[in-house]
Amino acid sequence: MTEYIPPKLNDLLSHLYDAVMAPSGYQSFIEKLRDFFDLKGTFLLIRNVQTHEIKGLWMYGMEKKWFESYALEYAPEDMLAHHIQISPIAHFYASNLDVPNNHKFTETRFYNEWVVPQGIAYATGAVVLQEGAWVTELYLQRGPNHQPFSRDEIDQYNQLIPHLQRAMQMRQRFADLQLGQSFLADGLDVLAMPTFLFSELGQVAHYNQSAAVLLKACRHLKLDKGHLQTDDATTTRKLSVELLKAIRASRGDGSDLNSVILLQRSEQLPLMLIITPLQLKDPLQGAALLFAFDPETTPTISSCLIRRLFGFSEAEAMLSVALCSGKTIVDIAIERGTTMNTIKSQLRNIFVKTGTKRQSELVSLLLASPAYFLTQKPLSEEISVGGSELYSKRPLNLLKM
Repeated sequence: MTEYIPPKLNDLLSHLYDAVMAPSGYQSFIEKLRDFFDLKGTFLLIRNVQTHEIKGLWMYGMEKKWFESYALEYAPEDMLAHHIQISPIAHFYASNLDVPNNHKFTETRFYNEWVVPQGIAYATGAVVLQEGAWVTELYLQRGPNHQPFSRDEIDQYNQLIPHLQRAMQMRQRFADLQLGQSFLADGLDVLAMPTFLFSELGQVAHYNQSAAVLLKACRHLKLDKGHLQTDDATTTRKLSVELLKAIRASRGDGSDLNSVILLQRSEQLPLMLIITPLQLKDPLQGAALLFAFDPETTPTISSCLIRRLFGFSEAEAMLSVALCSGKTIVDIAIERGTTMNTIKSQLRNIFVKTGTKRQSELVSLLLASPAYFLTQKPLSEEISVGGSELYSKRPLNLLKM
């Protein structure tokens, strides 16, 4: 016998299953969910309980700044979230029904600085799905003008959980399809700057050889089971939030402005992590790029590429590379054991071939050319450090990690 589903609930479930292939994910569903159950706000979150990384967020009725402050500062003080984490999954729990010592909640900083300013009076939530360290949580909120959550309502929410689990597993299986984007990996591999490609789940889908070298040399940055982490918990959380914003922006949801995170290093200038959205042809996917810029690294120019780009002789290319590294023509003449006249003659030829007139113009041109941004020799197929594979050239899968 077919189960009877009321028309309104059927419409809600329709939006849920549409999310399996929708570019906006579960956004339409949670908007319908808020209206269907007369809520103030709601959000669906996919996060790692060990690293606190976030790989999916859909919200309605809450400003992004409030969620960011929650993730970065207030989450440890959320009594409801703590109760949900230690309770059986696939069941909703309400702040007014299930949280022990609920009377102390109004004394917390979280309540006075985060809950009250938003006009939230009651909340309920559940761990809908758990796969290893990754959990999917759904939270529903009501304001002071709404009725507190009742047991009957909690039972209604619990009836949605099997549908939520089914839809999420379907979306993940769909995401597991190999989308054959090795062309993008090849493009990253020729960049000289350390570059990481992040899938829509916020995990590293690929990184180039320069990034592999950085990971080996920098003790402040590491890759752990596909997740880029720093040695500072606050910076790692901020990195997760900024990556999520960039991935959402790549799907057209939010600002497409780049963000910069300064990774502090002992006895060195901070490493600059530049995060930018990456729009792909497939609208189902979100992605982001992270460029790591080290202000203490001396700029290097590919002499091979310079020769190809400007038609330099080998001697002219070597002179150009030396000038870009900050050396003077006197230094270069001494190092090469040649006369100043020879160096000046080569420099005049370089000016003619590049259309420049001064050394400063020449250096600016070369540092803005592909010779600075691209690697100067073919990449190896694989680099292993300490017996573990750090980098490999393989077809990309931006969704499966």
